[in-house]
Amino acid sequence: MGKKENAVNNRLKRWFKLRFFITYPFGIFVLFFCSPTQSSFNLGIWLIVAGLIIRLWANGYAIKTTKLTTSGPYSLVRNPLYLGTILITIGFMILLNTSYVGLIFILIMLAVYLRTIRNEERALALRFGQAYLDYKNKVPMLIPTLFRYKAGEKWPFSFARIIENKEYKLFIWVINIVIIFRLKGYFIIEHESMDTKKWLLICLFIFLAAIDIGGEIVKWHKKRVKA
Repeated sequence: MGKKENAVNNRLKRWFKLRFFITYPFGIFVLFFCSPTQSSFNLGIWLIVAGLIIRLWANGYAIKTTKLTTSGPYSLVRNPLYLGTILITIGFMILLNTSYVGLIFILIMLAVYLRTIRNEERALALRFGQAYLDYKNKVPMLIPTLFRYKAGEKWPFSFARIIENKEYKLFIWVINIVIIFRLKGYFIIEHESMDTKKWLLICLFIFLAAIDIGGEIVKWHKKRVKA
């Protein structure tokens, strides 16, 4: 099987993971039936920002599969990436004023993430043995501790890891999704007319999307040159 076929298969597997498969129909539901109020937007956006910061912080330290990461936020909580994602999800549910439907979605996603975490923990225990078990016993799963885990190999934060882990893509599209729903609130719910603020939001959306698309084009070109 060639590299292209492997890439396609890996992407299809990601799209049809249980947590993403649940998200698709819910995403369609909120797109058509949910919109932020000013108060829900002001509250939800802070949780989204907090989740993004935690994920960026974690990806600056994460070395996946080859090393047991205990640096940065991993010294305070075992799953900072999932913690960040959960905060982003809760933030969106509040921002979009989803009421009980959002609460049900959050509970389902929590159950899915707990199942995923348990599976990953078994794999980590097999790979890293007692070192991981010691880490697991001293560092909480999702609620951070105030006391850093000092054992294990440590390394500094790296922006290169954020790029390597493609965390910038999530950052870009979370912001763009917020922009989409903010514009929906302005135009469809509040029936406001176009003004400078809305043009700026539209321009920011296009700019961020162009960065992501441009990055993909550059990577595609580099792969083509190497082939």
